[in-house]
Amino acid sequence: MIEETKIINPFIKCYLIGPMEKTKANDSGRGWRDKLRPDLESRIDPNGNNVYVFDPTREEQNKVGLEPKAFHKKIQGWIQGGNNDKVAEGTNLIWHGKTYLEPIDNDKNQGKLVHIMGDIDYVRNSNFLIARMEEGDQPCGTYMEVGIALEHKIPIYVIQTMPREIYPVSFVGAVFGTHGGFFDNPTQLLEFLDKQYKLKIK
Repeated sequence: MIEETKIINPFIKCYLIGPMEKTKANDSGRGWRDKLRPDLESRIDPNGNNVYVFDPTREEQNKVGLEPKAFHKKIQGWIQGGNNDKVAEGTNLIWHGKTYLEPIDNDKNQGKLVHIMGDIDYVRNSNFLIARMEEGDQPCGTYMEVGIALEHKIPIYVIQTMPREIYPVSFVGAVFGTHGGFFDNPTQLLEFLDKQYKLKIK
């Protein structure tokens, strides 16, 4: 069993965190990620390596076989039906990913080991996290990811959408505790990242 995935390559990696299940925009957290991700992926580091973006709104289907909104609806059904084993199974797929053998050339006796990363892997393997939430969103897993980032001293950069005092105190503390910060808009954040990580647009 793979306890912790470690990506061994020189890419700068970032993880886009923020509410997905219950958002004010009712878009499963996809809207802001779809706008920011291309800007990040268009950048390269001094060695010519692309920025790799972990986007859970795109990655989740690889783990659970469903789009986020459909999967959250399925989990709600399991909860209402008291199917705790299914709730646990689905939750573990999200956080820990899955590992399986993939047949090689349709030969069931031969296979390669495949590990699809979970949300915990995304955090641990990122150089930094980018967070965004609006007033009216209901984050939950986001705060768990913030805790992991704080434990591993991975900077959290927040695209600010509301007065800072509205954010939970513990969240603000974790952002500064990781040597992260708050930014007024995506443009300001991208300018900071370019300087901090010596990025250039391809």
